[in-house]
Amino acid sequence: MANILIVDDVAENLQILQLILRNEGHKVFAAISAEIALNIVQEHLPDLIISDIKMPKMNGLEFCKELKTSASTAQIPIVFVSAQSDTDNIVAALEVGGVDYITKPLKPAEVIARVNTQLKVLEAHKLAVRQHLSHVVNQMVVGVAHEINTPLGTAITAVTHFESILNDLRHAFDAQTLSADQLSCGLDDSLESMGLCERSLIRVAKFVKMLKEIAQVERPSCPSQINVSEFCEKLKRRWNDEAVTLDVHIHINELTADDEVLSTVLDNLISNSLAHGNLNRTTPITIEFGSVDHGVQIVYYDHGQGLQNLTVEELLKPFVTTKRGNAGHVGLSASVTANLISNALHGRYQIFEQGRGLEWVIEIPLEAD
Repeated sequence: MANILIVDDVAENLQILQLILRNEGHKVFAAISAEIALNIVQEHLPDLIISDIKMPKMNGLEFCKELKTSASTAQIPIVFVSAQSDTDNIVAALEVGGVDYITKPLKPAEVIARVNTQLKVLEAHKLAVRQHLSHVVNQMVVGVAHEINTPLGTAITAVTHFESILNDLRHAFDAQTLSADQLSCGLDDSLESMGLCERSLIRVAKFVKMLKEIAQVERPSCPSQINVSEFCEKLKRRWNDEAVTLDVHIHINELTADDEVLSTVLDNLISNSLAHGNLNRTTPITIEFGSVDHGVQIVYYDHGQGLQNLTVEELLKPFVTTKRGNAGHVGLSASVTANLISNALHGRYQIFEQGRGLEWVIEIPLEAD
């Protein structure tokens, strides 16, 4: 059942709505003014809001407009309550973003029908998102499997060539015809083959790592309380041996998220910056942890070369890497990272380029959907 917030300055109307909705099994929060409702929304993000239009101080239309100004509350469907004769207000309510209306006097059957309709719309949207995610994940898995074939085939060829060189050297040695020049050339060719094999297998390993990260997108989320300072210290230690400095600014003590997924997200961003950002290694990568309405905001910027004429859509497209300077790098990190944020962390992200390199602004809700 759903979490529903009802807002009305008349206590009797609140009591009637509470009774109707609770009998249907919904969890109901009640507010006798829009101001109180805004505070409740901060603490308990509802699935649906039912609000009277005519209220003192902040009316229902102003309440709706206020919710639409925040990304975390803009998508909450709002059903308005109004007198049947109040046509102008009903039209205005729909124009500011209301999804439906209920007329007074309240009729239980109408309230239930209107609420059920909106909850079905919400469920259909969630189903569409899940289906789209499955399609994207399947595309990624097929793409990774295809991309693995090339370096794997190269590695097999290199190993076969290396085996042939060793056999030639062994036969020459056994026949006592092995010359210094033949040995020198054989060793040089062996080193070249082994180097090619190593580079190819490293690339395969990166794709395998990506497959594991893709699997994280659809696995059940395991949120827990994370001490932000301790989390950032672990992050710094993981990158301690790399030629990168992390400048972390912490404005919150704790956050609730899946530790493993959040670590993967930030590791991917750092790895992507090092591979593509053409960073000035004397300038640190900056990560800021702060709070926003209903959640936590993480701002990441690398002071690098930015998108380099690459659009955000192209950046998030699997296997697109060449425009940012490293055609040999695995081109999935941005796409996987975006899906991890949206689905495994139930958050949202924005990507900017505004003078300090590639910038990600990530918002994670206080409570997962």
